[in-house]
Amino acid sequence: MLFFQDAFVRDARDLEAGISALTTLKKRYGNTITTTLWRFVEQSQQPMLGGISCHPHRQPAEFDPANPFRYFVGSRQFQERFSNTRETEIFQHVRQYSSNARGGPLGATELVLNDNDGSGHIFHFETFFNQHDALTLGIYRREHSVIVAVS
Repeated sequence: MLFFQDAFVRDARDLEAGISALTTLKKRYGNTITTTLWRFVEQSQQPMLGGISCHPHRQPAEFDPANPFRYFVGSRQFQERFSNTRETEIFQHVRQYSSNARGGPLGATELVLNDNDGSGHIFHFETFFNQHDALTLGIYRREHSVIVAVS
């Protein structure tokens, strides 16, 4: 009931996927941005992933590099098509593109993730720090085209 089931799904699909959509939905439904991220990813009909972690550049003593995300969720499409994706690799990318800012947006980039068949796909990633959690959202964009020059 936290997200009024169908109403949240309709509203989420009407917004362009990204951290700004999470902020809008958080305000509209009165939930935390962390729970909004989770629900937003779960309801998506496209490959999408979300990660909730500590700040990528400020890890506490109990940080476990083998399990860098406290929560790592994928949409149904993501789980089916990208089940070989390792959260440790995603976290390393997040560390590379993120700044050491104290809060707000930490950075964004495009990454190529391979599906279960080995084909590359481009995802747009962005990470936001709300003073408690780093929220990472990975959104499917398109298949990665390999261009080969022939002379």
